[in-house]
Amino acid sequence: MNTNLKNSLWAVAFLLVALTWYFGLKIDLTGDSGLYAAISRQMVESGNWLDLKINGRAYDQKPHLFFWLAGPGIELGGTSNIAFKLFLFLFGVMGIYFTYRLARLLFSETAGRLAALFSGTSQMYFLYFFDIHTDTVLQSAVILSLWQLAEYLEHKKPVHFIFAFTGIGLAMLTKGPVGAVLPFFFVLFYLLLKKDYRQLFHPKWLGGIMLVLLIISPTLYHLWENFGASGLQFYFIYNNIGRISGEFVGTSTDPFFYTYNLLWAFIPWTVPVIAGLVAEVKTWFTARGIHKSNAALLGSVMVLLVVYSIARGKAPNYLMMLLPPLAVVAAGKIKEFAHWSSKMKSGFIYFHYFLLGIMVLLLFVSWFYVIEGKGTGLLIILVVTVVFLSLFFFRTELEGTRRILFITLLISAAFNLFMNAKVIPEFFSYQGARQAIHYFEKNEADGKQLYNWDLEEYELFFMAEDSVRNIADWEEMHEAMEKPGTWLYTNEWKHDEIVKMGFKIDTVYRIEQRGMNAVSFKFLNPKTRKNALEPNFLIKTEDAIR
Repeated sequence: MNTNLKNSLWAVAFLLVALTWYFGLKIDLTGDSGLYAAISRQMVESGNWLDLKINGRAYDQKPHLFFWLAGPGIELGGTSNIAFKLFLFLFGVMGIYFTYRLARLLFSETAGRLAALFSGTSQMYFLYFFDIHTDTVLQSAVILSLWQLAEYLEHKKPVHFIFAFTGIGLAMLTKGPVGAVLPFFFVLFYLLLKKDYRQLFHPKWLGGIMLVLLIISPTLYHLWENFGASGLQFYFIYNNIGRISGEFVGTSTDPFFYTYNLLWAFIPWTVPVIAGLVAEVKTWFTARGIHKSNAALLGSVMVLLVVYSIARGKAPNYLMMLLPPLAVVAAGKIKEFAHWSSKMKSGFIYFHYFLLGIMVLLLFVSWFYVIEGKGTGLLIILVVTVVFLSLFFFRTELEGTRRILFITLLISAAFNLFMNAKVIPEFFSYQGARQAIHYFEKNEADGKQLYNWDLEEYELFFMAEDSVRNIADWEEMHEAMEKPGTWLYTNEWKHDEIVKMGFKIDTVYRIEQRGMNAVSFKFLNPKTRKNALEPNFLIKTEDAIR
């Protein structure tokens, strides 16, 4: 009876996680995800799934897999947030299963479940399961390849070899050659640790490379057709070198950027993950020897972390593909924690509860201060649910570690559910594109055209019911503004210039807005939020006289 009750309580806790994911799928798009959604919509509408374009211009920054996963959702569900995100999200969730299988293969069933828990319910996963990036897809493809490579190195079955290189191909079809880095160094370090040098130069690896080239061939063809040799050079060389040098992405020189971003990325599991990683490194210097697969996993992550840290182009989402292998390493060694001194164990446990306390504090601060009491009903339901589930679980489960895991999952799920259902949608309501679409579709009859000029709010091109046209230059702007009943969305400077030109303007909507890629404390504070907003303008010309 106790086992059935405990399983039911765990099921309810994971139901909260599923609800968090569901509300995340409903959140509006912003930044890169808005751009990717616009490309996906235009791909579907054109019927050409090979030639990726944005507003008529060939697109070279990302390969095809992300857009191919988004496309079926748009075809089935239209231009809703859920439609765009659905298959991308489902592919991302598969990465949690692949993580479980890798840890189970290398260690045990318990390690598999812990690895899936540490990565799949980490703060970074909650974030990029609603703000969908290419890394949401990339991590699944990479961990698939690592799992299958481990299977192949263990059992030498050709099917695992094929799936391993299929995973590498899918990773490179998502974000380019970076998708092959972890698998390459994992195999290299594993064979070096086994001193199996002959395998390093076996011709079978050429077969795997040929399979990868076949999988990424649609992207190579697209780049060659639109950009020639420079497109292929960009894919294989300049895209990665440019991020390292900062030539076209980023100028950060902070060598510890990814170190402290990893600390929040694993919240609420930062402490057990650190404990597991420390335990793994300690075994490298003991007589018991090295767990070759685990050491190869951690070594490959460390190589990529060094490269990331040197690179001038930095972004937190780059870390997402590192979380699954780190979770596997930590989960495999977390049992070593039981052998630590009582003083050290107590310190780790207290710090873990301190982080949970911070999450609870942030939850109430967000409710009371940031959104000024909105969502009180949901907050009460979540608090009551967490309290009662914990009490029931503690009465049936006496083992301390499982108690910690359960309460941690509950608090994290409740925190993120409230964020996704109430706090984040409140913030995203200030985005200009959503407001512009609201004014246009509420006040205009069917058949009128909405234009965008000099704004990179690409979510506008995805979310609008009818296609939005992008204005490329002043001549196109004149043509559009001379038409009766034109709607044009632009920034403050362009608005001021248009007004000076004397066009026949019927209405101007001033849209106080802020993008969500750079949220400041001034914006978070309701008392100063208005001062953090910037104006865009939606301009409507006079209708023709009937």
